[in-house]
Amino acid sequence: MNSNYGVPALPVLGWQVGSADNLNGVVVKFGCSTLSGGPSATTFDSPFFNLSPDKVRSLINDLERSLQEYESKVA
Repeated sequence: MNSNYGVPALPVLGWQVGSADNLNGVVVKFGCSTLSGGPSATTFDSPFFNLSPDKVRSLINDLERSLQEYESKVA
């Protein structure tokens, strides 16, 4: 993603992840906040997302690549 686009993003406060045998994959749910803190911030949970094993591997690779790109810019 190009940071020049100013992507609006909700802060993630936590997550729940687990395998789901009956769904043939992994489920993930995120806890989010409407603001970056402050007294008027509200929190909420996303729905559970079902990811196939291939999607999980792809997500892990994308996260690792994005983290490396970010760390190389701030180092």
